[in-house]
Amino acid sequence: MSRSIAILLATSMAALLGTARIAHADVIYQWTDAKGEVHYTDQWVPGAKIIRTESARGSVTAANANAMQGIHNEGQAASGAIRQQQETQAVQDDEAKARAARCTQDKEEYQKLIVSRRIFTTDKSGERHYLTDADADAVRLKARQAMDMDCGSGT
Repeated sequence: MSRSIAILLATSMAALLGTARIAHADVIYQWTDAKGEVHYTDQWVPGAKIIRTESARGSVTAANANAMQGIHNEGQAASGAIRQQQETQAVQDDEAKARAARCTQDKEEYQKLIVSRRIFTTDKSGERHYLTDADADAVRLKARQAMDMDCGSGT
């Protein structure tokens, strides 16, 4: 019996100290965790609602507190949109760099094929097999199309 009284006194004391600490805060938020326990804090957490706001001029009404909450949420949404925009720009920059690298490689390959009189392939044993003029032209055309796709058709 004395143990349960001690626990009750300890939780009451903790609640009293928590309330005393919150009483000095300008804004008090209420939120419920995943277990369904209600918490009070002076720091905003996702899903928290303003329950009291104190200023030098006195207490702010619940409507004003809710408006402040809405402004806070809009600010977070705006910063999320900016972050999304920055991530999209970073992806586009990475794609542009990769495309530029492929373009350079395609240009070099195409230039080699244009300069080469004869084009050959090698088999597993390392023996060369020379392409016919028609096949060589087809390989050059395919290289040109790859270059145009990666570099743009103006190259």
